[in-house]
Amino acid sequence: MTLRRIPVGIPSLLLTTIPQRTTPFLFRPHELAQAKRAFFTRIVHEPLLKQSNPEAIKALTQPDGSVKLPDSEEKKPVILLLGWAGADEKHLWKYASFYNEAGYRVCLINPSCYHPRIPNSRVGFYMSPLFQAVKAKPGDFTSYAKCPIIVHLFSMNGVRCLVSFWQWTEAEQKAHLRNRIKGIIFDSAPTIPRGSQEAKAVVMSTPKVEGPLQSWISDETRTAFLHHFFNFRNGIMHTFGNLFPKTRSLNTLYYYLRDNMQLPSKQLYIYSTIDDMIREKYVIRFIENQQSLKKDVTVLRYEDSPHVAHFRTDPKKYRAACLEHVHRIEQAEA
Repeated sequence: MTLRRIPVGIPSLLLTTIPQRTTPFLFRPHELAQAKRAFFTRIVHEPLLKQSNPEAIKALTQPDGSVKLPDSEEKKPVILLLGWAGADEKHLWKYASFYNEAGYRVCLINPSCYHPRIPNSRVGFYMSPLFQAVKAKPGDFTSYAKCPIIVHLFSMNGVRCLVSFWQWTEAEQKAHLRNRIKGIIFDSAPTIPRGSQEAKAVVMSTPKVEGPLQSWISDETRTAFLHHFFNFRNGIMHTFGNLFPKTRSLNTLYYYLRDNMQLPSKQLYIYSTIDDMIREKYVIRFIENQQSLKKDVTVLRYEDSPHVAHFRTDPKKYRAACLEHVHRIEQAEA
């Protein structure tokens, strides 16, 4: 077996060592893990769509993973959690648990590596089994065929996941699947981050540099380099966007979300005034934009909560706001 290295972009400072094949290429994580790692090689696992069910639903699960739901449960909303940059999956399960306790099923996906550019359809593909209600590698999702989907996303990485799903539906000509989303919850989003905030998110959500250069390419070095790179990039895009406003959605997640995506009517925004990873003014502008479109907007504003830590700051208030939002959607869809 011969090995080759593939560069995937200067800002990310990644080289991936993979097997060379004469047959059609198939990525196998266990082979990648066994391959010799050198210089910048780091492993980033594929995101998997996972399920978390209430105890009552677990009792109905068959040995093959399928679920036979009673009629009363077939149209009950399912919550789709989209994780923030660098999130540990265990942090998402605590959100799944309070939805499960209230009787709602939860699906979650946690593509932890963040980049501020408009994504391709890769993560959207991994989310698609839920929307298509099919059996797939992550599990059996056929029981979700009639369930309204409520997206609960965190920070701009969650926004990136949702944009990727839009890209996938466009590529596969399945835009009708977007209509399955009946409500959305934004936690610490949406915003236009500063270069320093983007750099911090990229560095803390991607694996550390390994190999001989590890000693001088520290996280601080990477953050400083990316800070200047993103500031330069953002300055060009800001100037170009002011001259040609229609191009903003081609380069910025915030404007792609605002201008290119038809979001569901019922929306809940949760953010904090002291959040050091977002800019509050852009969250407010986005809310005002959605209100001008006659969307049903609810806002939960914290005064003293860090980034994506609002549930930890006040669990009762957070849980009550989310469940009330879900109940309203459930009643509207009944």
